[in-house]
Amino acid sequence: MPDVRGEAAILVEPGRLEVEEVPFRDLAEREVLVRNSVAAICGSDVHRVRAESPFFKDMRDHPYPCPPGYPGHEGLGEVIESRSPLFSPGDIVLTVPNHAYMASFARYQTIADRFLLRVPNGSPMQYLMAQQLGTVIHALKRFWTEPAQGRTAAVVGVGSAGLLFVQMLRQLGFDQIIAVDLEPGRLELARAHGAAATALVPDQQPDEVVKELTGGKGADLVIEAAGTDSARAHALSMVGLHGKVGLYGMPEAYDLSIPYVQLFGKQVQLITAVGGAQLEPGLTSFRSALQLIVDGSIAVKDQITHTFDIKQIADAFELAHTRHEGVVKVGITFD
Repeated sequence: MPDVRGEAAILVEPGRLEVEEVPFRDLAEREVLVRNSVAAICGSDVHRVRAESPFFKDMRDHPYPCPPGYPGHEGLGEVIESRSPLFSPGDIVLTVPNHAYMASFARYQTIADRFLLRVPNGSPMQYLMAQQLGTVIHALKRFWTEPAQGRTAAVVGVGSAGLLFVQMLRQLGFDQIIAVDLEPGRLELARAHGAAATALVPDQQPDEVVKELTGGKGADLVIEAAGTDSARAHALSMVGLHGKVGLYGMPEAYDLSIPYVQLFGKQVQLITAVGGAQLEPGLTSFRSALQLIVDGSIAVKDQITHTFDIKQIADAFELAHTRHEGVVKVGITFD
């Protein structure tokens, strides 16, 4: 393989990303080299870069400075070299790496073929969203395993993942969906994607909204997609008797603070979901996600609201953290 060099973001210390031109190693068997065209910042990336979440502190993926492109794991690009029988130069692929191959914040990315999906020609930014949608689909396999007709669901936190949850809950057949968020713009998107009601906190009380919609019963399933104690408290206030609460948001502290009286009195099931989609044989959740986007069943064109060139990745992460300017999800380009 010829010498390949390209720009890559390098996490040199907590909260500090620098962009350098770096070489990329030769491929091992069953690996390919992808020239990324687009990437996206996941909420978990913000936690990793800022080193604020104890979940990622304990994982200790890499010492500083971290490998080039880390912790990017939502990317789409073109195969330019391959030592895999499954992919050839010119193939357009979605990258869904595990921890060892997280490198989407780089112009070039070495990755094992088991973490790739071939995508059709079309909009790179839309197909890129299949990575996050795949994690949502995988989480829902844990959160809800029974018929959804006649049931009510709620989503607390409708950033990019939360908006995908709203749409997937409609796909599963839930009759009514309530969306909860701090930003009115996000709630407008949630309504556009199928939410029957919304609660803008702190102006509105989510439990009152769900009681009005369900005649006082509460929601059968509430998904917490914000990663805060206040969001978890809202989820417990909204769920009904014998309901389920799916915890998708990242932990903000080592301890969990929730209203135990409500948990105990309502006999609620708490279910967590993190990772795992990359380990499914055949990447089934990611494949389902890609197909739903390709056939138009799930709308994602309004999800990536802001884009930055790789050279401005520090600014991109600052916006993803502050959530100003009506941001839903931030994309990275390499032009």
